[in-house]
This record gives sequence, C-alpha cells and structure tokens, in this order.
Amino acid sequence: MSIQFSSEDQYLLLQNRLKRFRKLFLRPLGLCRLQLKRDRLIIHCTEPWMVDELLLDLDEVTEAARVIVGAHQVALYFYGEEVYQVSTAPEFPLAG
Repeated sequence: MSIQFSSEDQYLLLQNRLKRFRKLFLRPLGLCRLQLKRDRLIIHCTEPWMVDELLLDLDEVTEAARVIVGAHQVALYFYGEEVYQVSTAPEFPLAG
C-alpha cells in the first residue's frame, strides 16, 4: 500500500522541513527567506553578516540542507545576487 500526498500535503511537509532547518541556524536565518527550487535550497539574506555567519558554518549548513530539506545544492543570495553556491554531496561517499 502506498501513501498518496496531495499537493497541499507536500507543501505543508516542505514548509515544516524549512522551519526545522531554520531553527538550527536561527540567528543568521531568522530574517532570511528560504526557497526550495527543485533540489536547490536558495537562501535570500538581507544583511551581509547573515551571509558571513552562514559561510562560517558552511559544513553544518550544507549537511543540514541535505539531510533535512533534501537539497543537492545550497545557494546564498544577498539582495538578489548569488554570492555563493555549494553542493551538499558528502565529500566521502557513504558505504553502501
């Protein structure tokens, strides 16, 4: 038996995943807009210190984006301009 999710269910699940991700990095992400396009997490920041803090914690941000949100890439934007992009693929493939 498979579970069928409506588009509203999928939207709610996405919003909850983004909220969970935001809570991990509340200080820099508190005022940022998060957007998931396909499998790319886009973080729109309005202040340069937010970008700086996210870049300092980049390993944790990308790992959380991969695990919680399911993103394959993370892109940081400052006032509509992309300032950084990184893949969330682990450096060392998981044993399988």
